[in-house]
Amino acid sequence: MATSLRTRPADSDGPSSPEAPLDLGARLMARQPGDRRFGAPIHAWYPVRAARVRTASRAQLHGEWIDLPATVAPAAVQTTACGGWRLINRLGLIWACPASDVAPPDLPPTPEAPLALIAYSKAPARADYDQAVLGLLDPAHVPMIHNAWWWRSQARRTKTKRYSPSPFGFTAVAADAFASTPAYDLVSEDRKVSIEFRLPSIRLERVTARGFELINLTTVTPQAEGDVVIRNLILCSVAALRFGSPLLSAWGRTFLRQDVAILERLEGRSPHLPLVFAGDPDRPSAFYFASKAALLRAQREDAAYRNPVEAESLQWVT
Repeated sequence: MATSLRTRPADSDGPSSPEAPLDLGARLMARQPGDRRFGAPIHAWYPVRAARVRTASRAQLHGEWIDLPATVAPAAVQTTACGGWRLINRLGLIWACPASDVAPPDLPPTPEAPLALIAYSKAPARADYDQAVLGLLDPAHVPMIHNAWWWRSQARRTKTKRYSPSPFGFTAVAADAFASTPAYDLVSEDRKVSIEFRLPSIRLERVTARGFELINLTTVTPQAEGDVVIRNLILCSVAALRFGSPLLSAWGRTFLRQDVAILERLEGRSPHLPLVFAGDPDRPSAFYFASKAALLRAQREDAAYRNPVEAESLQWVT
């Protein structure tokens, strides 16, 4: 699967300053280690603020500070006042990317029907970026890290998931109708659950049923070296669930704090140890590193992104 990564025309986002905007990406790239398998891709979109915040603010990305305006128009790319960053309002978040001639991966599309924001939470962590992203992919992550009676049972069972390439990443779909989360039983028996991973660090879980849609979005933003922010946001077609937002957001923060506790226990270990993968449970992690390498190669060569992931079924016990 090849996905276009076309170079952005110099004037596509309006006038820009002659110095910083066009060399910011190169300057940030120079900070990364020579082995590009590790670390956060520079030319990519990362969330830096919730869209519902309507005041001017500052955010950090790749060790640089970004002055964010009070509002960013939905779906339209705009640049910051200094011209160094591109911004877009998508899926309830403000995303930022260096304003350079290197094209970033596309963000997930906006849902066709408007969805209500029913939960938003975030948590900073002193952690290696790749370790944080692998937490979005590891099948053992949820049963070993997140423990709540209302979220999943303690019973283990064999699961089979079908993986297939999707834009700038891959998507997993359960091979049966089983979902380990009791909360999903409130939806309907004919529900469909898919989990998409899209570069650079986007986990997008979709739950659909007759007349129902839910998006559970989790992301990792690299604020600086060894400093990340994990965000979780839930959008739903049942607008009445907005009234439960304080409780749902509090539950989300509890989950993210569990993630942070594990990541900070891992902090200090070398992120550049040899990559060793064992069997089906580690295949999504291997997909991630292969996908990231393909993205960086496409950006370096100004070529189309060629997805290295091939369709296959994976099985494990969790």
